[in-house]
Amino acid sequence: MKRFISALIVFAMLLGLCACGAPAKEDIDYKAVLTKEGFTYSADELEDYAAMDNVLVSANDLPALYKYFEGKCDIGVAFGANQIYPFFDENVDFTAESTDPNVQIAQGIAKHYNMYVLGNELKSDHCNPAPDTYNFDDGDKLVEFGKAAGAKLRGHTIVWHSQVPQWWFKADPNDQASLQECYQNGKLATREQLTERLETYITELMTHFKDDIKIWDVCNEVLNGSGIRQVADDSYWAEIIGDVDGNGYADDYVEIAFNKAREVGGEDLVLMINDFNLEWQDSKVNAMYDMVERMLRKGVRIDGVGFQSHISVDCNVEKYRSCLEKIASLSEVYDECFPEHKGNFRIQITELDMNMFVGAIADEGYYTWSDEDFARQADKYAELTDMFLDLVDEGKIDAIVFWGTDDENSWLNTTPKLRRNAAMLVDRDLTLKPCFWSIARTALAHGK
Repeated sequence: MKRFISALIVFAMLLGLCACGAPAKEDIDYKAVLTKEGFTYSADELEDYAAMDNVLVSANDLPALYKYFEGKCDIGVAFGANQIYPFFDENVDFTAESTDPNVQIAQGIAKHYNMYVLGNELKSDHCNPAPDTYNFDDGDKLVEFGKAAGAKLRGHTIVWHSQVPQWWFKADPNDQASLQECYQNGKLATREQLTERLETYITELMTHFKDDIKIWDVCNEVLNGSGIRQVADDSYWAEIIGDVDGNGYADDYVEIAFNKAREVGGEDLVLMINDFNLEWQDSKVNAMYDMVERMLRKGVRIDGVGFQSHISVDCNVEKYRSCLEKIASLSEVYDECFPEHKGNFRIQITELDMNMFVGAIADEGYYTWSDEDFARQADKYAELTDMFLDLVDEGKIDAIVFWGTDDENSWLNTTPKLRRNAAMLVDRDLTLKPCFWSIARTALAHGK
């Protein structure tokens, strides 16, 4: 019996040693593991790699994209929660090169970017589908993955007119009628109901994530072409909450959201407002400027504006620069209104991608992209990157986030219709496109 017990003790000790020898996931530096040592990030080295064909985004012997921007700004990517599931699969060695494209995508995210965003799983319809029901599981995975990969996290988004729980806007949350029917039949929620539901949700969300997610798109796409969205724009926020303070503007729900997020989340969070078409539409740029200025002067601390930047390959970069400069000038108002936070107002490029269907092929449903098409895309991405970095140098932009991991996983394949777009830095086969290298090349050369 003594021998049997001794053998059990030895076996248990051996198991313990084996367990100690395998580092826990949180103890591994994944960016270092997924990128071999010895890269110089020099121009010659970059050109050597750019000359190679069929380089996989996950390749260990490939320089990491974010490193070319180190000391300048963060480089981020948005993805679906399912795209990082391989990291949590016990049967996957995430530190080893893989032939599984799902693993390759997740490794590419961990390797090349230092800011992460969930495309859909932190939107309110996902997180609060029914009264007293909260689902933060995918957000928790984002946090764990972000910590393992040493990345900053953006929360997207708290208030939107789309992907928002329909029950929020109904007098009876169990009413099965459409919002349009509730609107027509006078059965929308009251101002008090909607405000309470929004503030309760923000309290739950911020309490859960405030220690881990430090940057939030509090409000997303609240503007139409020239002012606050209305029912005709498929938004019920202004219709229900309206002009609470009587100043003539029905954007008070924006103030309510920012004030509650600040109250619960604390002073160290970066709270932003995010919108599209700001890179070219003057009326919308002016509406955004006026709204943010008005709120800053009322004491609503908005720390920055996100330019979604769903652009096309024929984007006018100088026009885009002028729009960025206009919004960036809000920093003077911010510093005046919040001197204790002086210098903290910023712009972030939050959803960058590049539609290739322009000009004569704008309405095409299918197109085979040529080397010339990809060269044109690379040139435009380089021109954009150079312009962005000019504003980074001026302290106006601090992050550039791409809206998708690769061409196959891009919303532009289904919007405005089903077709094979080519918007991202990585091809459908997960090899790097010329624009990956043009962006890295531009970042390396900028300011020299």
